[in-house]
Amino acid sequence: MNRRHLLRGMGATLALPWMESLAQTTAKAPVRYGCLLFANGVNPHEWDASGEGDAMALSSSLKPLEGLKQHITVLKDLHVFNNTSGPHWPLFSNYLSGAKFKETLIPEGGESIDQRIARHTGRQTPLPSLVLAVEPSESGLRGGVPAVYYSTISWSSKNTPIAPEVYPRAVFDRLFDTSGLLRDKSVLDAVLSHSKDLRRNLGGQDQQKLDEFMHSVRDLETRIERATKEERLEGWRPGLTKPDMQRPAAELPQDVRDHMRMMLDLILLAWRMDKTRVATLIFNRDVSHMKFGFLDGVLNDQLHGISHHKEDPKKLASYQRINQFHVEQLAYLMTQMKQIDEGGGTTMLDNVMLQFGSNMFNGDSHDGRNLPMILAGHGGGSIAGGRVIDTGAKSEEQQRACNLYLALARRMGLSIDRFGDSVEEMPLS
Repeated sequence: MNRRHLLRGMGATLALPWMESLAQTTAKAPVRYGCLLFANGVNPHEWDASGEGDAMALSSSLKPLEGLKQHITVLKDLHVFNNTSGPHWPLFSNYLSGAKFKETLIPEGGESIDQRIARHTGRQTPLPSLVLAVEPSESGLRGGVPAVYYSTISWSSKNTPIAPEVYPRAVFDRLFDTSGLLRDKSVLDAVLSHSKDLRRNLGGQDQQKLDEFMHSVRDLETRIERATKEERLEGWRPGLTKPDMQRPAAELPQDVRDHMRMMLDLILLAWRMDKTRVATLIFNRDVSHMKFGFLDGVLNDQLHGISHHKEDPKKLASYQRINQFHVEQLAYLMTQMKQIDEGGGTTMLDNVMLQFGSNMFNGDSHDGRNLPMILAGHGGGSIAGGRVIDTGAKSEEQQRACNLYLALARRMGLSIDRFGDSVEEMPLS
């Protein structure tokens, strides 16, 4: 039974009404992609997994996932091929792109996989993606390069970094307040009109730059139309039609724990209402100033300093507990998603691919060759879970993180042959 079947007769054409019971049996929930990143690596002695299924053994830092083992794939020996050692910024800014970032005053890197996916899935949602953080970004220069290199992993193009949003209220308003978008509509109409006249007087290179700008304008125009007039005539419908959380306070939460949970809840809310299907969250930026003294037994020092442990037992113990705290955030989000019924015998956790980890392995040596990475969820049934995939015995080309990103992109519906420096799709099933 399809709603497009028509009843014809007496000169009239009538479409069948929406029938909830029929929709639930024919429409599948969309697959979402997310990335949760914490900076400055892990205690290398306490981050490991082996075995499969219920027999999977998890090290102390991964213990919060003990009851969720069947829903995770632990990845070993993947790396971003172009930058595997050296200063911090090449090991952070290119985490989702595989691009070789340049030491220039003007940011120059490459499009990240979250934004590549968002350009595709954003056609069906009010927002292409959410780019969030808990620790605020820096501006200006740091270490001779743009400070944004230390603050974001999301890039819409090689010269366009996306500054993460840290204010929960701003995220909430972006999801639900369309009044500003309506005001922007008239501005866009004027921009589109003037750009046509401007283009005639520009050279070839400037015309190309204007075309790139106008592509962004048209994307925004589409988003405004979709956000201010949401209608679903057929297909899958979100289980939640109105936000079930209060609008956050205007100021930043003072407790890191509250801030992280609020950002995770906003991602969950956006996915439940199908406001977007792509989200990234940076728990702390590179060379992080964040302190975790609120955790029992953890030194009240900056994370960056703790990560340079020099095998000091006290620093290693603090390092491990901080890593475990971040894993607890993943476990929280997975547990919430597991409880959300999306029809057809699936939960949201079945319909998500959530990449979690850090931009380096051992922060003491800036080792980027074995990224601590976990893939949570089942990608709409295409990822089994309960596995450890170790690429250490394979060729260096098969260890590229972009092979993973290519596999994720294809599961999100993109028809692409490669991404970044990928050479083949990483097998996940």
